[in-house]
Amino acid sequence: MSKTRYIFREIFFYGGLALLCAMLAALMYLLSTWLSFILLGIAVAMLITVRKTVFWHGAVKGICWLIALSLCFGSMAVLRPEKNVSFESVLARESIRILTRLPKLADYGYITESSSFISKLSVWGAPKGYSLREYDADGVPLELLTYDKADGEKVILQFHGGAYTMGLMDIYRQNALRYSKISGGASVASIDYRTAPAHTYPAALEDAEKGWLWLLSHGYKEENIIVAGDSAGGNLALALVMKLRDEGRPLPKALVLMSPWTDMSGGGQSYITNQNLDPIFGNKDGIVNNFRGDRNYYALGYELDDPRLSPAYGDFSGLPAMLIQVGTHEILESDSITVYEKASSEGVAVTLTRYQGMFHVFQLGGNLFKEGRAAWREVGTFVNNQFGTP
Repeated sequence: MSKTRYIFREIFFYGGLALLCAMLAALMYLLSTWLSFILLGIAVAMLITVRKTVFWHGAVKGICWLIALSLCFGSMAVLRPEKNVSFESVLARESIRILTRLPKLADYGYITESSSFISKLSVWGAPKGYSLREYDADGVPLELLTYDKADGEKVILQFHGGAYTMGLMDIYRQNALRYSKISGGASVASIDYRTAPAHTYPAALEDAEKGWLWLLSHGYKEENIIVAGDSAGGNLALALVMKLRDEGRPLPKALVLMSPWTDMSGGGQSYITNQNLDPIFGNKDGIVNNFRGDRNYYALGYELDDPRLSPAYGDFSGLPAMLIQVGTHEILESDSITVYEKASSEGVAVTLTRYQGMFHVFQLGGNLFKEGRAAWREVGTFVNNQFGTP
């Protein structure tokens, strides 16, 4: 073997090993105990030792790497401190924590970086048996996902999240499919409402209302409509229903709210107690202050405790049944608790489920996490009970 080839081989091997160690060590530091580092050391020593023998060839290389990875990830699974949270959820949560602290994604960066390209990238297509059609709802783009074998009477109106700065993206088209499947084939309408900073309040609320009116004008009845939203979309869902209620208009059958952002002023207790737990918004004063201050692009010029912007400060009397889901590691946890307590005291049939150890809108992971599967089963039960379907 030439000297140059040997050098490059060594660089690739030890460079890859160093990267693997750094990633696993970072995760172990966040997830586990000192014993994990011992197992990491054993795995690394095994790789280096075997590589120096005559056995390091062919399938043996792959087997050794597999054993090393199994030792590392296995130690994290067994030794993780939170046994009441699934390993896959803890791993995802702590990986998100590491990613959102990278220099380019820190502070407000992960939102601005994401909004710049995610909403423009679309490769999603409706699966067999479903149709996805685009409509114009009085100037607002609306996508309607329909199941070919359904009667078409029931519909879920979905408002996507994204801090009012991101447009409709593929993950919500997949979400629409999930809503349809768990509801026995209900149609799902997704609104691509205007976003900040180009369009500030009340642009999104106006667009949400146009989506609602489009459904009514196309034959859907209020009692066959469920409004759903996550994060900023949960804010928008509540704001729309409160507006309809205040104007004396018929209301939808129910609301599904996932990690709703209901208090833009950030006044809840969890903004303090969960500051070091939240992997997305936590431990970053800039994020919280931006949402409260001049970089809350959507609410510029308005008081953040205005119920039209922060439904947590509003009146919940007369609202339809609600299902609220939130993770206990979210700084937005108290947003959901406040809504639950106020709605309950005002006679609303409301259910709040707090998922232990979970992060913001973990439901978007679908079936990847045990807790995500449980959350969607709960949504399915709620939706079908409200629609009166088996």
